[in-house]
Amino acid sequence: MTKKEDNIPRHGVPKGERRVKQELLYDPNVATPSHAEYSMTMACKKATATLCTISKNEGNYPYGSFVTYAMYKGNPIFLISKLAEHTKNLQADSKSSLLIAEGGDENPLALGRVTLVGDCTKLPESDRPTAKSIFLEKHPSARFYVDFEDFDFYRLEVESIRYIGGFGRMSWVDANDWFKSDPDPVEPHAEDIIEHMNDDHRDAMVIICQKMSKAVDTTDAEMVSIDRYGFEMSAVTSDGNRPIRLAFENQISNSEEARVEIINLVKRARKMD
Repeated sequence: MTKKEDNIPRHGVPKGERRVKQELLYDPNVATPSHAEYSMTMACKKATATLCTISKNEGNYPYGSFVTYAMYKGNPIFLISKLAEHTKNLQADSKSSLLIAEGGDENPLALGRVTLVGDCTKLPESDRPTAKSIFLEKHPSARFYVDFEDFDFYRLEVESIRYIGGFGRMSWVDANDWFKSDPDPVEPHAEDIIEHMNDDHRDAMVIICQKMSKAVDTTDAEMVSIDRYGFEMSAVTSDGNRPIRLAFENQISNSEEARVEIINLVKRARKMD
């Protein structure tokens, strides 16, 4: 079963903010990760989630439980005990879903989350060595019980994906797009890049906003996200904080490539004076 993205723009206000509809101050066609890419990046970044199964003992009600997981060929895998309630539920009915959610101090509804829906079944023994290696890389502490006889690997075979990236960013992601997507390579470096830009280079971001967007009256700017295609800022304008997204000339995969592309943007902006 596959579903397509809703006709909802991917571009919205910075996380944690909600404003009346305003004119977008940058090109809406600027390169941006797809919802499939956003979803896959989040799923690969996180390590814990809520697994929902059909309760065997409580009248077929949904039963949510906290689990650790890792991603294996686009599907989440779990190392779970035969004694766990969710394992008993899955043995009776494989229908399940996994809710993966961002954490933070912002408005919780403005944070990202993705729900993966499908059938969750025990992995074939032939897949166990690979699954074990992948899972232990994500969860080294599981080494103490990974070979216990009462623990098995299960896999949720993803059929449907619901992505919510905060206010105004949501869709059913096409399953084919999901399995073709790779996690964003910049994600492991993003926090450090954002912190560095906001601590040391706000003046450069102000120039970029003033010269390369419609936010010509920007007095301050804060980077809020960065990915392989570009980055987003929250620009302080006379109308309040406004989102600005700009694309890199070349896709990036690490901090050094991000530095080079941002410097190039600043140089271009300064030449516009």
